[in-house]
Amino acid sequence: MPVPVYAARHPRRLLRDLTFDTIRDAIVDGTLTPGERLFEDDLATWLGVSKTPVKEALARLSSHDLVQIEANRYTRVATADVLDLLDTLELIGVLHAEAVRTLPRSASAGAGARADRLASVLDAGPTCTGIVRASGAFLDLARNPLVRRAAEPLDVRAAFLCRHLSVDWSRPSLVARLAGLRDALEARDWPRTADALAGALRRTALQGAVEVVPAVAETTSLLSYDGSAFRARATSVAR
Repeated sequence: MPVPVYAARHPRRLLRDLTFDTIRDAIVDGTLTPGERLFEDDLATWLGVSKTPVKEALARLSSHDLVQIEANRYTRVATADVLDLLDTLELIGVLHAEAVRTLPRSASAGAGARADRLASVLDAGPTCTGIVRASGAFLDLARNPLVRRAAEPLDVRAAFLCRHLSVDWSRPSLVARLAGLRDALEARDWPRTADALAGALRRTALQGAVEVVPAVAETTSLLSYDGSAFRARATSVAR
């Protein structure tokens, strides 16, 4: 292949990172379905790379609980389990709430915009993904950077789980909790917002409200999925 030309204004990315991002996104967006077996040869052919970055990506995805690896038995996409979603959302609630609770005074303008965005999600009809994404925007303002680092992989896992499982936010107990969160956001009362957010995502609050999303009749198989977009991006990445 021709020697890549790197534009100085674009940061260089390692091929292993690009491979990780692409497989992760395929899991999160449903291209690769829960429990689906993953074969390094197939993934490498799909992405047009060697098996080495694929192997490294799968190991990283396993540490993020998006891939399950059993030595000499199987490598597969993680399953979407109700208990996993409850555990994930509860921890996300704690971390996102911590970001809100410790907002520095200098972040008031940015916090207000994020509060309005989360309020809009609640007003439009809350969804699991919408609440996690909107409340996760506060992480950029977190005083403690470790909060953001801890939350990011959980937010990705929640996006995967929420594609296959949903929360019935119309339950009276959850409606009341979200109304309290909405009021706290409107008042710009950050400690109360943090408490309300953590409370809405608490395991005990969501117990019994999680439902399985009906499976789509047909899913895109790995071998037929077009990997050309990845290969086009990879031409500017150092191998």
